[in-house]
Amino acid sequence: MEILSMKALKTILLLFAVSRLIMFGFLSIGQPDRIHYADNQLQLDNPVLDRFIIYDSYNYAQIALEGYTEDRLTAFFPLFPLLVRVFVGLTGIDVYWSGFVLSNIFFVCSLWLLYQLMEKRGLSERVRVLTLSVLIFFPSSYFFSAFYTESFFLFLALLAFRFWGNDKRGAAYFIGGLAALTRIVGVWIPLAFFAERLIRRKLDAKDFIWAALSSLMFASYPVYLWLTKGEPLLFLKVMAPHYGRYSTLPFSPIYQDIVSSIQAGQIEPISIFHLILFLIFLSYLITTIRKQQKGTAVPWSEFVYTFGLILMPLSSILKQANNFPSHGFMRYFLTIFPLFIFLGKHIDQALIRVNKNSGSTLFIARKLVIYFILFIWVSVSLYIILVLRFKGFVA
Repeated sequence: MEILSMKALKTILLLFAVSRLIMFGFLSIGQPDRIHYADNQLQLDNPVLDRFIIYDSYNYAQIALEGYTEDRLTAFFPLFPLLVRVFVGLTGIDVYWSGFVLSNIFFVCSLWLLYQLMEKRGLSERVRVLTLSVLIFFPSSYFFSAFYTESFFLFLALLAFRFWGNDKRGAAYFIGGLAALTRIVGVWIPLAFFAERLIRRKLDAKDFIWAALSSLMFASYPVYLWLTKGEPLLFLKVMAPHYGRYSTLPFSPIYQDIVSSIQAGQIEPISIFHLILFLIFLSYLITTIRKQQKGTAVPWSEFVYTFGLILMPLSSILKQANNFPSHGFMRYFLTIFPLFIFLGKHIDQALIRVNKNSGSTLFIARKLVIYFILFIWVSVSLYIILVLRFKGFVA
């Protein structure tokens, strides 16, 4: 087991290192001059750090150093900037370096937790590596290394589900509460655990107590805003005037993307990618429901978590010039680990089917389809990375 663990760690570190080197290489090609740094963004002196500090990074840094000095900053939940502040205080490292280092540490830890989760479920080594590869080389995985909350939130989500799988419900609910203080979608973690116990008809007094405690953890932020700003829901009220985000019908931004493309007479590659991600989500839902109908055990907590983390970002729409309605969806998709496991398993099944038909016409056709999908995947990844070279791009 120890040898296997070391092998897994080496695989994770190798995939991480290769992906980050490739990413940094493309980010460094033709990096724009200072004049292209839009919306008051800074050009940092260190070229490595500069590639991974963008938009929300500055807001997290300001909160870490000064607190919520401006109302617009309340849109960003407090736990991650608080952690960065503590890290800065303990190490004396610059706030931007601190955010960058912590993000990458939590990303590697998340990969390890994800690998162990799949190992515990008895998934094959190839499925584990495929799943990690899809996540690490995902077109928007840039944000796992940037000064953003994606890595930290994914780490907390996987840690919570690890405790849940080990029947440590109290710890799972508690970590879920921490996730809810990191990003608003974190509320779906304790809710997912509670829902699973309800579906399985196993609810007891402890579930109500722990769910209530995790709810109080989340409520501490609105209470803080009420005491300091006089408005407990300020984090929601600033979204429209400061960031152009408005509530809308669930899932309608995907439809609005299509309408906008038709009206504009041009196709936005990222909006097409968002449509593909939404179709992957629908495929996951259908597959899970079919399994349940066949009597196969379904991890309902992961199902609810996945549904919630797709529902919330697709229940708001971005109304800004030069941006499309579902903007940011590829970033929000990153932390929905059940979908990446789903993709890893299906890619493995596709490879098995191809190998079984080796030498036939069907084999050649399936090989071509796989190569075509790989081409599209790489093309979208490179497109996004090249766009991110310009700090005027809103993440």
